Amino acid sequence: MTPKSLVQSTHTLFSLPDVVIRVNQLIGDPDTQTADLAEAILCDPGLAARLLRLVNSAYYGSRRRVETISHAIVLLGHRELRDLMVATVTANLFEGLPPEQVNMDRFWQHSIMCGIAARGLAQRHRLREGERFFTAGLLHGVGKLILYSQYPERYRKVLQLAGDNEQARVVAERQVFGFTYAELSAELLKSWRLLESLHVAIAYHLEPSKAPDYRLEATILHVAVQIVNRMQTGANDTPSTAQAEPTPEDFAPLASLLGLLPESLASLPAEIDLHARELFQIIRSEAKPV
Repeated sequence: MTPKSLVQSTHTLFSLPDVVIRVNQLIGDPDTQTADLAEAILCDPGLAARLLRLVNSAYYGSRRRVETISHAIVLLGHRELRDLMVATVTANLFEGLPPEQVNMDRFWQHSIMCGIAARGLAQRHRLREGERFFTAGLLHGVGKLILYSQYPERYRKVLQLAGDNEQARVVAERQVFGFTYAELSAELLKSWRLLESLHVAIAYHLEPSKAPDYRLEATILHVAVQIVNRMQTGANDTPSTAQAEPTPEDFAPLASLLGLLPESLASLPAEIDLHARELFQIIRSEAKPV
């Protein structure tokens, strides 16, 4: 079994909705106009509403309210809005997993925090198209959900071998499956035909120095996940606010990986805490049963 063969065998279970596939096709057509994209998105009113809630959230900080999908497309750009579409629908794809296997609220809260962290680091590095970093952070762990859903007994063995230690869990994944959740996450995004920079960064974020391309993107994602992990307390990826205010010195090793000042990273946990709850409510709004 390989990540590619596993994604192929579960393609119908974890395929994107038709509206996202259609938007992908339109973005690949150089003759596509903003009105064409807006019309396609509006075929799914629930998705359109969540996109507008995201764009109007405090996290995106628009100076005036965005009332239409067309305005959102102009504001963000074609590919950036497509990335947000994927972010809003992915949580729905993995609903129904038994709660004894994975707490979905905790999983997506952690993923959202990683997305906020990755976008914040990209901004500190003065990189454009920050939404792709948010999407990378949000989706970097979906491979775990595929393993949870398809091989619960084998993944239970991973947890028995590794406990709550994330590094040990990665080692155990290689022992049990022959690959890691990161490689599987990347293969899923590749099958969705998302930007190469996204799936390469996710594939190599555990060891960014080994990335053949997009090493900076992989390093940003690596640092983002490390920061969120440091904010966590307890087991099972339960995120919570750190008990002690971090100092710049605490972030010096991670900052050095990106060539940033430690002071610029020290403010990131507060930024994550500020926006995580709002984005969680938006992204999980239709994935949770009423």
